[in-house]
Amino acid sequence: DPMVLLDQVGADATRWHFYTCSAPWLPTRLGLNNVQETQRGFLSTLWNVYSFYVLYAEIDQFNPLEYKDYKVTNIMDKWIISKLNTLVKEVDEKLDKYDITSAALQIESFTDELSNWYVRRNRERFWSQELGAYVTLYKVLVTLSKISAPFVPFMTEEIYQNLVAGLDKTAPESIHLCSWPEYDATAVDTKLEQEMDLAY
Repeated sequence: DPMVLLDQVGADATRWHFYTCSAPWLPTRLGLNNVQETQRGFLSTLWNVYSFYVLYAEIDQFNPLEYKDYKVTNIMDKWIISKLNTLVKEVDEKLDKYDITSAALQIESFTDELSNWYVRRNRERFWSQELGAYVTLYKVLVTLSKISAPFVPFMTEEIYQNLVAGLDKTAPESIHLCSWPEYDATAVDTKLEQEMDLAY
């Protein structure tokens, strides 16, 4: 019963399961356990990264609006920003071709790297209130939310309301009124991405 899924795991998890479990033309297994497993993957990971940022940003009273022109110099920051721009470009291209499953799986893979590689290895930078880490994670979360919004509209809207609309009164009132993030080729370092792939 679809209503059981919506009541117990929510619309976002149900949608994400359909996007990622198989291509649209293939048979799909659907059950509460299947969707719960999907929920524990991408959605939980994204929410945990968001919660991590909010926890430390509130402690340190970090206001991202004051650092819009900040240039990152840390190699980990440069790497995740490069990966983010590569993701924006590739997801955009895949959606143009209606390759929704591949686009969703790339978002899921990036989110896993963000959590298990970037955040884990930069915790001490947040503990020591390092500005570059805050600026970078904020930018990544906002951009990742925007490209994930067509897939999981409710969670991304909540993240956007707290991180953007709640701070910037000039921002669109909803994430679903925002423009698609612009791909910045100058921020992409393919060699760095390849070297980091070897590292983990």
